[in-house]
Amino acid sequence: MISDLRDGEAPAEIVGDVCVVGTGPAGVTIALELARKGRNVVLLEGGGAAYEADSQELYRGQVIGHHNIDVAASRLRQFGGTSGHWTGLCAPLDPIDFESRADVPHHGWPIGRADVDPFYARAQPYLDLGPYRYDWRDWAKLSPHPALPLDPAKVFTAVYQQSPPTRFAEKFRDTIANEPRIACWLHANLVDIALQDGSDAVQSLTVSTLDGRAAKVRAATYVLACGGLENARILLNARRQRPAGIGNEHDLVGRYYTDHMTIETSLALINPGVDTGLYPETIDIDGAALVIGLKINPDVVKRENLNNNTAFLVPQYEDEVYSDDFRNYGWIAFSTMLKTFSRGHVPDRLGERTCDVIDDLPAVATGVYRNAMRRVFPPEAAASAYKLRQDAEQSPNPDSRVTLIAEKDHFGLNRIALDWKVANADLLKLRRSHELIGEALGAAGIGRVQLGISDPPDPSIAFSGYHHMGTTRMHDSPREGVVDANGRVHSVKNLYMAGSSVFTSGGCANPTLTITALAIRLADRLAAIA
Repeated sequence: MISDLRDGEAPAEIVGDVCVVGTGPAGVTIALELARKGRNVVLLEGGGAAYEADSQELYRGQVIGHHNIDVAASRLRQFGGTSGHWTGLCAPLDPIDFESRADVPHHGWPIGRADVDPFYARAQPYLDLGPYRYDWRDWAKLSPHPALPLDPAKVFTAVYQQSPPTRFAEKFRDTIANEPRIACWLHANLVDIALQDGSDAVQSLTVSTLDGRAAKVRAATYVLACGGLENARILLNARRQRPAGIGNEHDLVGRYYTDHMTIETSLALINPGVDTGLYPETIDIDGAALVIGLKINPDVVKRENLNNNTAFLVPQYEDEVYSDDFRNYGWIAFSTMLKTFSRGHVPDRLGERTCDVIDDLPAVATGVYRNAMRRVFPPEAAASAYKLRQDAEQSPNPDSRVTLIAEKDHFGLNRIALDWKVANADLLKLRRSHELIGEALGAAGIGRVQLGISDPPDPSIAFSGYHHMGTTRMHDSPREGVVDANGRVHSVKNLYMAGSSVFTSGGCANPTLTITALAIRLADRLAAIA
């Protein structure tokens, strides 16, 4: 059932077994999994069914660190959350991403890849992915092209899968509306968390519309699933009973903010005659849309004190018809609208996206022309040069963080400042990864790499992947993390965090598949104890 807190008289109290705040991939997945297990779920969304400027404005904040990032437009405050504009690339975190590493301080989760594997498999259908197979050896015989003949002890073939991408609002709105065990409330903004007096348990939440209609929400268990920035902001603002904020007894909430450094640089030069058809485009095999990259062997990563990374090959052509330099914000808006209309839906944020297209019309027109020309005149030969594009891992850094500022929003809650740190050391690790790819190409006799990262590096080459992670990190010790291995806030026995804010390290895989897998894992846990 989906209701709107703005309609009619607000209920004095909303009650369920579990209350989940947030309707992005984490929140929707938890709600659906719990409902299937017979639990009554209250699902709260601060925004509406679609984009609303006044609701989105609540996300406004400041950027005070590395500036190639945004804290508002990168998120969506509406039903379905930021799945409304994610790009759909998926892979599980690698085993090394979960491991503690002596060479990387603060690295490592209290759980391992084997603990998450069963939930990754269950997460695939939520995101409209193919089979849970991310080892190239499972696909090689089915592929129309071979992988580059590189020594896998140094550089191996990395497999990602491409979601359509799944828009949770489109896919699951009717399911939730028709599910009697889910009471979903729109425009229900969380404005207060009340703890039981003298206890370590949440007693109730207060939610409100922008025009002041308020209600109490009571449940046995509560889950915050509002994203890597908002989860931290909610806890830091909950100071009425705990002056430092709930869960912030050791000044950890908001710290360890990590992102993926989106960088397209360095040039792989491939010898003529080498088959590179596997890499530039999505390959459809056995019901899965595969995207293939190059990854440094984890033994080499540890031996050379590197971060994890997958490099994707972006072809470079002399003829500008085959260049993708038109792919700016206007083209992204245009292509999103086109894909949504083709599925028989009206795009969310239609007015805003139309304005983006008009504002960036020359680039959009260029994109339309080039795509049409490519259909008529495909490139006569494979590219011989490829930029290396990646969402590179960062080392965990407690000084990279989200804090509150004096400015307040409509509800009197402090807004955030994001101090994203981009370390030269991480950029130099990426540079070394590119060197290793070049060495592997040279050893195979098929090419070389021209490095695009200088020493010392220029941090301005790093852009945010808008993968907000780490601000309520998972750790067995309350002095090292905000939540335990099950996602429960260490200092509150019935409050859990879901989503990328619990990531202890980010790896190099886009986070949505892991977010969904951990949501299923948490739902199983809550169903067992609720």
